[in-house]
Amino acid sequence: MDKYKPLPSMKTDYTDGLVLRMLDGLGSNKYKSVDYERLRASVTEKRFGSLKTLMKVNKMEQQSQQHRENTLLKQHHLVWQREFLRLQQCRRKVETELDAHMKTNRDSLVCGHIYKDFDYMEASLSADLDGFKKNTCEPVWNMREDLKYWLAEKREDLKYGAPEVIEQHAAIQSTVAHVKSQQEAILGKLATEQNCLETELQSESLMELCPPTHEKHCVVSPGIPQEALELECTDLLLKSNVLQEFTIIDDKYQSLIEELGHKHALATSCDSSGYWSPEEHFLFVAVHDQYPRELPNRRMLLFDRLRRHLPHKSRSNLSDHEDWWLDYKYYHERLKAVCSDWARDRRELLHKAQMVFSEAAIAQELEEVKCEYYHRQKQLCQVLYERVKEWREQKLEMLQLEAKLKEEQRREAQERELREQEAERKRRLKEKEVIGQYNMIKEKKRLEMEEATKRRLKELKELMEKQAAFDRDRIKFREEQISRKIDERKKKEEEKAQEAEEMEARLEALRAQVRVIADSDPLRTTQGTKAWESRLRPEEQEDVPMLEPLFKINSYTSKQITSDHRIRLEQRLREAGLLNTDYGRHVIRHATPPIQPRKDQLHTFKFSDS
Repeated sequence: MDKYKPLPSMKTDYTDGLVLRMLDGLGSNKYKSVDYERLRASVTEKRFGSLKTLMKVNKMEQQSQQHRENTLLKQHHLVWQREFLRLQQCRRKVETELDAHMKTNRDSLVCGHIYKDFDYMEASLSADLDGFKKNTCEPVWNMREDLKYWLAEKREDLKYGAPEVIEQHAAIQSTVAHVKSQQEAILGKLATEQNCLETELQSESLMELCPPTHEKHCVVSPGIPQEALELECTDLLLKSNVLQEFTIIDDKYQSLIEELGHKHALATSCDSSGYWSPEEHFLFVAVHDQYPRELPNRRMLLFDRLRRHLPHKSRSNLSDHEDWWLDYKYYHERLKAVCSDWARDRRELLHKAQMVFSEAAIAQELEEVKCEYYHRQKQLCQVLYERVKEWREQKLEMLQLEAKLKEEQRREAQERELREQEAERKRRLKEKEVIGQYNMIKEKKRLEMEEATKRRLKELKELMEKQAAFDRDRIKFREEQISRKIDERKKKEEEKAQEAEEMEARLEALRAQVRVIADSDPLRTTQGTKAWESRLRPEEQEDVPMLEPLFKINSYTSKQITSDHRIRLEQRLREAGLLNTDYGRHVIRHATPPIQPRKDQLHTFKFSDS
């Protein structure tokens, strides 16, 4: 066992040697230095990129929300524009009717003095308004203009803190505060007067004269009317039977009203504003009437508009108040129709009783004249009673049919509302399912990308290990190649030097062959040339054609070149400044040559526009 003890010390010495190499800064293929500055810069760059991406996403969300808000506002604007035109038309209609009524009744003896009082009151109110504006509004506006002018003049002094200007500024501030207190007192007084006038307009006496819209129905007094009691009838049994019909009609209509109240318990359980304040209820009704049922996407637009005007009300409160208001409005419409039918039937029964009693009186007179017609008169009374009874049954049947028709319409409206709510709920569930599927797909893609990244990282690590082993062998091979190339380069340099010496010898031999050996002749510069001498002795010249060019031409002449219309086209485009434009390149590309080339000269190369 003793021969295996030195091994741990050998491993320890090897590890200590590596540690010393690292401490001394010696290079090692097992330890690599880390560039922390580069890593910090990379992390900072990644963080900045993620923040920039997050800002882009937030900006896109804001733009999407703003686009959605603008779309809703445009739809609300169209609805309000239609409502404004309708109100304007109604206002013009009412003003026209009022003017026509005043024109027809102003000169009458009964109402002339009333309209004169109206004119006097209007003139006094206009004078009071002018005096109020002159005493309160105009001084404030004048003071505002003076203060703007004073601030424009004293701006520099206030900026540098001049003592006199500071004192004036303090005095002006105290004056402005005093004016503000006066204005607040005046506004408080006007608000008190407004509340008093509104209270007076809502008093019981005025409400009885001008009841609200849903309460403007005729009030029917049950029982037998005094006019029917005062009617004369010779047959007391007939009179009692006919007058009993008033009680029967009253009982039927009262039971119908009670049944209507039981059906619309929600409408009768609250006050006229549904336990809301009158202002909020009026605002709700005004907005609700602006959105008809045939409007596309009505419910979403309606509740969006209501949330804007009533932000402190939740959606459930608005929905409950809408249900109550629809039930309340339908209840009062039915109540008004029932009361109108009740009054109409009582009037018709009264007229019918008058006719029956008159017929009975005539029959009685005939009976007194002719006793033999007594039995016939009795039968006539019975027939008349049967007619009245038959008429009553017809009226009751007609009322039942009308009530049934109204109930069917109300049930259809409720079913339509339920269908709309169900469609809205299904749409929301579908959107939630789509969002869930999108999140699942996104999470699945993220996991797949993470797995792919891990696999790629593992492959890169294996590839880098293989590449490191291959690089070590390659470096060794490159060193051998470099040493061999150095030897070959030295041999090539020696060969080049030897070739240069041989070339220089050959060049010297050539120079010797072409070196100038002629004698010096300075007079040759002043003598004529052979061409000049040939011109002086034309008889010695040979027969040379005069039209032959001086030099042999192996290319195209200028006339041949300019005969091509493409050259002229290029010149025109250059003069117009269109040669380097897309149009000029397109025109030159599609210009055809004057002579079509042969098929063996065609090519497939295409010139690009750039």
